Amino acid sequence: MRARGDSVSSFGVDDIINQFGVVKGSYDEVQLPKIKAYEVNHTVGKKVVIGHEKEALRVEAKKIASTLQWGEVSVSVRVAPMNGHDIYEEQMSFITSNYASGSDMHKGSMLNPRKGVFENNTNESNEHCKIPGSDCLATVVKVGAGVKSLSEGDWVIPYVPNIGTWRTLAVWKEKDLIKIPKELTSENHCAMMREMSVAYRLLEDFGALKPGDAVILNAGTSLIATVVCQLASMLKMRPILVCRAHPGFEKTVKWLKSLGAIEVFKDEGDLSAELEEKRLFAKPRLALDGVGGISAVRLAETLHQGCPLIVYACASGRAATFPWHHWVGKGLIVRGFSLRNWMKENKKKTPKMMETLAKLVNANKIVVEYTEYELSTEFDEALDHACEKHRKTKILLKITDIGSTVDQNDDK
Repeated sequence: MRARGDSVSSFGVDDIINQFGVVKGSYDEVQLPKIKAYEVNHTVGKKVVIGHEKEALRVEAKKIASTLQWGEVSVSVRVAPMNGHDIYEEQMSFITSNYASGSDMHKGSMLNPRKGVFENNTNESNEHCKIPGSDCLATVVKVGAGVKSLSEGDWVIPYVPNIGTWRTLAVWKEKDLIKIPKELTSENHCAMMREMSVAYRLLEDFGALKPGDAVILNAGTSLIATVVCQLASMLKMRPILVCRAHPGFEKTVKWLKSLGAIEVFKDEGDLSAELEEKRLFAKPRLALDGVGGISAVRLAETLHQGCPLIVYACASGRAATFPWHHWVGKGLIVRGFSLRNWMKENKKKTPKMMETLAKLVNANKIVVEYTEYELSTEFDEALDHACEKHRKTKILLKITDIGSTVDQNDDK
């Protein structure tokens, strides 16, 4: 079917199924084995407090779904990274304080930070719990009726955010997953592919940078920032990294410079003056913001006239407010970037991008430090490590023990 008017978009059978679903009983449901799988549960409404994270997050063994519905697949999660927004989701959701509060909040819109945040990862057996996690590498175990693009044994990564990856087994919809080639690179690096892809696209799509141009970015010790640093250095650009002051800052400077940074600054004071003091008179032509708030404003102050600042995250949970003279006097350009939106619009380019990154990883051109923990037995240690400030390693939940079979008399 084709829409009326000038539009050339079509509306087919798959669109109807995605929108309205398929009636139960009109297809054969695929039975799943009775297994209690491990998962991390976060009690809904219980805020994760810094320093007391274990009080809200815990590993439990829960029964998985008994059948696969239309368009669903059963997957075994192999590796799941731990990110700050997974742990402190409520503090790092969409910022609403500048727009609405209390009863004025638009509950059905993006201004509501809790609207749809855990749409995909509510625990099916307990509506009062939700499962954190947005990224992982998983293997397809079984496919349900109506599944076309996936088969058993395929490697997949999530396409949608907040799908709930901190678990050993899951039932997800085919349309929410992206198939990647087996043995593309290591399982660990595949699990971190989304963040590496963000770094790749930020340099590829913005600023029209040339060798010798400077790019400045905050959240300097994050995985995205360190990958941007390495890619920019390979392309003969000049990456300038900004990160929070902390004990051992000089060691961090040495580490980041070993990855290709030409300078590393503390995220404080006047960065423009710092650049001049270091005699870096050619101002950055691209700024990449993953923090928000005053940190983003500092980046904007360093930019060359009319050059863009790209917002790809908001680790501080605070929206940036720029002085009027940045807009009028400097011609500031601010844009947002979402990798998932990019992939939706560039499905054919996505495999090539991941293949390029995998080749760089396999050739040791991109180096990512990580530490592994077993989800079922070492989650508390992993959580402690993930919550450490100024760490230089990515924390990965590795899964070798998926759970146990359920006794016929066990109804829990």
